[in-house]
Amino acid sequence: MTVRALVVDDSPVVRKAFRYHLAIYGVRGIDEAENAFQGMALFRERAPNLIILDLMMPESNGITSRELFDTIKRESPSTPIIIVSSIPYEKVRASFVGEGALDFIIKPFNQFSFDRARRKLSTIFPEFSSPRNR
Repeated sequence: MTVRALVVDDSPVVRKAFRYHLAIYGVRGIDEAENAFQGMALFRERAPNLIILDLMMPESNGITSRELFDTIKRESPSTPIIIVSSIPYEKVRASFVGEGALDFIIKPFNQFSFDRARRKLSTIFPEFSSPRNR
């Protein structure tokens, strides 16, 4: 299966970092959105099969990160969502994972913090089992 990813984060640096980490595992179809409103449009237009979603973004055109998460879970419940956040609280992480997020990564992240999510992704997408472009 070809992985089509959508990275929704208001930080261009974070989007670039995730693009890099995804490309290591051969993901080439990567769309980016800088807010939840753009993320909603790209989610519905492109139907990605992996979402990386920043939890702490300003509301845009009435859409919050939480609303985007809920919409994705309702409209495409099997699509894995990795939540990215600067909120290090276990209660928040447990809540999102309990509601269906595949993983919860605390910012700032690196190769090692991404690796837990990568291992989970490898059970869904074989591409994530071994790096392609180190």
